[in-house]
Amino acid sequence: MEHNIESKEFQFLTKGLRTIFSIIMIFFIIVLFVMGALVIGMAFLSENTVNNFLNNASISTALTIEGIEIQLTNIVANNIIYEKMPMISLIALAMIYIGILLFIVWQIRNLLGNLSIGVIFTMANSKRIERVAYSVVVLSLTIGAFRTYIAYIVIQQLQLNTLIAGTEWITGIQYHFSSINWTLLFCGLVIWAIARVFRYGGFLQEEYDATA
Repeated sequence: MEHNIESKEFQFLTKGLRTIFSIIMIFFIIVLFVMGALVIGMAFLSENTVNNFLNNASISTALTIEGIEIQLTNIVANNIIYEKMPMISLIALAMIYIGILLFIVWQIRNLLGNLSIGVIFTMANSKRIERVAYSVVVLSLTIGAFRTYIAYIVIQQLQLNTLIAGTEWITGIQYHFSSINWTLLFCGLVIWAIARVFRYGGFLQEEYDATA
């Protein structure tokens, strides 16, 4: 009786998590479509049109860095220069990263679907977990460069490089694109190790099924 209750609780948990990941997956798909439409719109919209709008609009600017919001003066707002290609490349890169996250969510959703019906130690589940691990490792090796590129684009569009370099207490700005997120890398390695456990469990399950 107790085993049946625990089994039902496990099924309820995995089905609930699968529903949550399905909602997240749908959200990422919608975001990708919106960003794709934005890229298409930006491709057809001229830079002069956007810059004229920015010059005539009343804009307040602020930077948020690790929970700290810095309010910028009107000088920064008046110096905003919209350039099409850097913004399109930034959104395109963001779409790639969202695509990787969507892939991870999709793999976890399929894994939870198998777990909810009692299919646990199989080669298919092991491969899904391995794909998640490899995706997390890719993110750990590239997310730092992506964040630096975001900062670079923002600084270029706001012309902050010129304004900051003109102060007495800052001589210049350097961008470091080669950085590793060690937390994500460690998580990726742990997930990969779990995948190997599932692979070995799947091998034992296949051996048992063959001899039963």
